[in-house]
Amino acid sequence: MMITARYRVAQLRLALTGMAMILIASAQNQYERARASGDRGSESVEKAVLVAIGLAVAVGLGFAIRAAVQNYQSQIQ
Repeated sequence: MMITARYRVAQLRLALTGMAMILIASAQNQYERARASGDRGSESVEKAVLVAIGLAVAVGLGFAIRAAVQNYQSQIQ
């Protein structure tokens, strides 16, 4: 049972890391395209980057909480 839980935690960490990397790469790509086009709206680009990072954190926390609840649900009851 513990091996399965550890495996699930490792899977969750890997998935969260992958999602964070994808979101950061997407935000960076958007930032680079905006700069290449001569856009001077740095405030909106910075906000987009912050929103992407915040979304990644929120999704990651949601998955972590869900995994923890599922993992320890039998002990809670």
